[in-house]
Amino acid sequence: MVDGQELISARLGELGLATRREEEIVRELGDHLADHTAALEARGVAPDAALREALDSVSNWPELRQEILSVEAEEANMNYRTKVLWLPALGALTLSSGLLAIFQFLGLVPRFYWLSVTGVPLAVPFYFPWLIALPAIGAVAAFWSQRAGGKAVHRLLAALAPPISMLGTFLIGPFIGLLIYLLIPLFSDGAGHRRIRFPLYAPSMIGVFLMLASWVLLPAVGLLLGAAPFLRKPQAQG
Repeated sequence: MVDGQELISARLGELGLATRREEEIVRELGDHLADHTAALEARGVAPDAALREALDSVSNWPELRQEILSVEAEEANMNYRTKVLWLPALGALTLSSGLLAIFQFLGLVPRFYWLSVTGVPLAVPFYFPWLIALPAIGAVAAFWSQRAGGKAVHRLLAALAPPISMLGTFLIGPFIGLLIYLLIPLFSDGAGHRRIRFPLYAPSMIGVFLMLASWVLLPAVGLLLGAAPFLRKPQAQG
C-alpha cells in the first residue's frame, strides 16, 4: 500500500520550514488521513480507493499549504514577541514589585510630602531606596530582551514596563472614580437624599504632577539609566 505521508508530502511540496517541523505537520496530516481512510474501509470501501477518496477530500492542496504557512508565520511572530518583549517586561514588573515589597517588609518606609488639595491632605510618597535600585532592573530587562534577539524598541519597552503599567493605572483611575460618582444617585432614598456620599475631588495640577513624578517619571528615568547600555546597536566585529 502506498504511504499516505509520502502522498501528502508530494501534494504539499516543500514548506520551507525546519525539517523537524515539516515532518510533524506531515505526520499530523497523515494521522487524519489514516483515520479518514479507516472510516471509509469500515464502510466497505477498498483500501486503495479509500486512500484516494481521503486524499480527494482536500479540494485545494495549494490553499491548504498557504494556510499552514500563514499559521506557522503567525505562531513564529507571537513566539518572537513573547521572547523579546512580554517575558522581559514581566520580569521587570515582577522584580520591581517584588523589590518594593521586600523594602516594605524590611521597614524601609518612603519619604512623604504632604500637600493640601481642595482642603484635603494629599500624601505624595517618594520611595528613594526603590528608585535607587531601579537601574539594575532596567539593565536586567533590556539585557534579557537583547539576548533573546529583541530590537531596540523591544528592549526599551521591556525596561519601561513598570512605569508604563503605573501610568495605565493613573489613566484608568479617574474614569473609575467618575463612574462611581455617577452611580451614587442609584443609592438615594425616596426624598432624593443620597444615602451614600462620596466627595468628588479635583486635585491640583501640582499634586497630579508629583504623583506622576513619584510613580512614573522618576522610575522611568532610573530604568532608562540601567537599560541605556543595552539600547545601542552592537558594533560589528572587524
